[in-house]
Amino acid sequence: MQALVDDLADALHRSVAVDNPRFELLCASAQTGPIDQIRVTAIIDRAPPKPPLPWMLSLGVATSTEPVRLPRNEDYGMLPRVCFPIRREGALLGYLWLFDEPPVTEREMSDAGSTVSALAPLLASDDTEIRQRADELARLLTAATTRQTASAAVREALDSGHLPPRGDLRVHVAEVRRRRRGKPADQDNQDLELELARRRLARPFLARYAEDRLVTVSMNTTAGEIREVESTLTRAVHAAGYEVVGAGTAAADTADDLEECSHRAQFAAELSNPHTGSTRFRQWEDLGSWRLLYGRPLRQDTVRNLSADADRLLRNGSIEHWKTVVAYLDAGRRVDATCEALSIHRATLYYRLNRIRELLGDQALDDGWRATALHVALKLHQHLADRQA
Repeated sequence: MQALVDDLADALHRSVAVDNPRFELLCASAQTGPIDQIRVTAIIDRAPPKPPLPWMLSLGVATSTEPVRLPRNEDYGMLPRVCFPIRREGALLGYLWLFDEPPVTEREMSDAGSTVSALAPLLASDDTEIRQRADELARLLTAATTRQTASAAVREALDSGHLPPRGDLRVHVAEVRRRRRGKPADQDNQDLELELARRRLARPFLARYAEDRLVTVSMNTTAGEIREVESTLTRAVHAAGYEVVGAGTAAADTADDLEECSHRAQFAAELSNPHTGSTRFRQWEDLGSWRLLYGRPLRQDTVRNLSADADRLLRNGSIEHWKTVVAYLDAGRRVDATCEALSIHRATLYYRLNRIRELLGDQALDDGWRATALHVALKLHQHLADRQA
C-alpha cells in the first residue's frame, strides 16, 4: 500500500494520503507542495478530522462512486481536495486524497484512479486479516478472564505480541449502545471488535465485545498508559457508531485475578454516570463504600431489601424527603452543611426531618446500623434515578 502511494506521489509531484472508511489515516506519502493543519493533525494523531467531518460527509464523499472535489473551507483551515472513494463490489474500503492546489488535471485524475483500483484488493484483503485478528483477540480475552485458563492465555498473548512485555494487568469494561440504526446487530457487534483490531497500538491489548459490553485486558506501566487505553477505547467506540453509557476498570495483581477483576470492573461501570458528560472510567480502587454493594444487583428491589426504612420513605414520602435524608447523612448530620447542599433554610430542614421521623420513627436517622442501611439504600436509589434521567 505504501509503495503504491509513494509511486503516485512521485508521478504527480503531489502529496497523497489514504484513509480507512472512518477517515483515519492509513498511510501517506512524503509531503510535497501545500499542506494544511487538518492533514498535519491526521498524520500525528491518526484520528479523523472531527470538526469538518459533517461538512465533508454532506458533499457525498462516503456515498459517491466517483471522485469528489471539496472546495477550500476557510472555517476549518482546509485546502481544496479531491477525494477518491476506494470501493470493491460496492463496499467502501477507504479514501485516497489529493490536495487540489494547483487543480488536479484530467491525466492526474486518471493516474489516481488507477492507484485506487490497485489499492482496493489490498484493503479488502487487509479487512480479512483484521477480522481474523479480532477473533484471536476475543478468544484470548475470554480465556484470560476465565481463572482456569488465565495464566496460559496471558502467556500466549505475550508470546504473540497481543500484550506488551511489561506492565501491570488491568481490566476495562465499557457498557455501550448503538447510535446508528439500520444495520444487523451481529454486523454492528463485529464492527466494534474490528475497529479495535484495526488499530496498531504501541501497547496492544485484548478485546471482546458481546451483549452491549466491551471488555479489554491491558498491561500498563504508568497512569498515562492507562489513560491512553481508555482514550483509544472511547475513540473506537465512537468511530464504530456506538456511545459509552458506563465505564469501569480494575487492576489485577496476577493473571489468576483477571476473572474477578472483570466482575469488579463491570460493577464500577454500573456505578458510573453517563449523564455527567464524561466518559472517564470509574476505578474499582476508588469506589470506597460503594463496595458494600458488590455482588448485589444494582436495581430497585435491592434498595427495598437493604432497608425497610428506605422502602417506606420511597412509598410514603416525597422526592424532597429522600433527597434530604441523603444530604443529611452525607453531611454527617451537620445542619449547616446539609442546608448548604440543599440550598434551604434551617427551619425548612428541621421541618423536613420532623416529617421524616414521623414516617420512619424517631431512631431511623440516629441508630447507627439502621441509618447506615437507610443511607446505602437511598444512595443506590439516587444512582439509579440519575442513570435513568
